[in-house]
Amino acid sequence: MAETLDFASPLLPFVDARKAFRHEQKVAGYLPLATLKNLSAMLTDTEGAVKAVLSFWFDQDRRRRIDGELWAKVNVQCQRCLEPVQISLGEQFELAVVSTEAMAKDLPTSLDPWLSDEETLSPADIVEEQLILCMPIVSTHSQCNAAIVQDVLEKGVGIEHSDQVDEKQASNPFSVLATLKNKPDTH
Repeated sequence: MAETLDFASPLLPFVDARKAFRHEQKVAGYLPLATLKNLSAMLTDTEGAVKAVLSFWFDQDRRRRIDGELWAKVNVQCQRCLEPVQISLGEQFELAVVSTEAMAKDLPTSLDPWLSDEETLSPADIVEEQLILCMPIVSTHSQCNAAIVQDVLEKGVGIEHSDQVDEKQASNPFSVLATLKNKPDTH
């Protein structure tokens, strides 16, 4: 999809919804990350841009569809060492434009709803929401992930400790009584 499209131009600021769906319009371009305010709050800096392709069309059930694809490299905070880490985002999505929440509930599970009853649509809003949805819950450097695995392998963090406690309790069924006996009486 991306090979034949021009990403040298900015993405259109708005699309006339009636014409876009009727003429099966396809738009492609880039958006500077700095223009995406909600996404920017999740990043360590706003350098770079997202490339996106949006296709507007009617499916066989006459639903207004927006199928798209996006790519971006963003800098976020590593959740282990707290230093910036660059991650690559890529997402393909299939949206159905609906005007009410009730219509959204009736969509097949393969489609995500895009709630709008406006005559114009903002490609930037669509792209920003899809970027936020494809962000990982936790971002780390690969060496930080390796450090976590190494800690578990070397120290058995969280594994051997719980096994040792279970073994001690299993070997002495009266250990609970001993702990109760040693507690000071609060009455």
